[in-house]
Amino acid sequence: MNSKIKALALGLIFSVIFSVLDFSGKCESISDKVLRLHIIANSNSKEDQYLKIKVRDKLMAEFGEDFKLLSNINEAKSNVQKKIEQIKIAAQNEVYSQGYNYKVDAKTSKSYFPTRKYNQITLPAGVYEALRIIIGEAKGENWWCVMFPPMCLPAAQEKPEIEEILSPAETDIVENETNYIFKLKLLEIFMEVKKFFEDVICKGIADYFEIVSESIDSYEIKFKTSEVISNLSFFE
Repeated sequence: MNSKIKALALGLIFSVIFSVLDFSGKCESISDKVLRLHIIANSNSKEDQYLKIKVRDKLMAEFGEDFKLLSNINEAKSNVQKKIEQIKIAAQNEVYSQGYNYKVDAKTSKSYFPTRKYNQITLPAGVYEALRIIIGEAKGENWWCVMFPPMCLPAAQEKPEIEEILSPAETDIVENETNYIFKLKLLEIFMEVKKFFEDVICKGIADYFEIVSESIDSYEIKFKTSEVISNLSFFE
């Protein structure tokens, strides 16, 4: 009886794992088609948090309309890369105009984001390409939204045509959150564990082998040097 229960329990566990992996694959394809906006405040002070919002408003007003004319993520990435310096200058000027001298940086990179809801759209947890605006010491709470498709633009009050960007299966996930609450939660846990494993455990192992490799190389150099010296002595 116990063996049957164990077999059923194992079967259930594996079923859940495979289900999450399949769902994770679909969510990963969603993250590959979305460009996030990530603004990091100098600190959590009321003034710095307000400044973060002012920078957001400036960028949305100056560059937001561009993203309403794009049709895919590659165009969105290309647009950001072409205007990255302009974006940085606009953000920096806004900081100065508000009376602060914080330095601002702008760059694109892949970052982890938890599950997040924007109006009627829910984006699952995952690693997304993001335009990152870093203000000052970047020790404050972050503000993030979606530049493409344009979900956080003041001028884009209507829901964007997400169906034109995602497949039917992907669209169902982002538009019908209630059907995927359990899977979204499991995915978030899975992604957090994966991130911890990659950031802490894998990095630790890589660092260890790098140190060992350097040590081995060092010993090889010493051994070769000793061998050369011995050979020179032999010919004397």
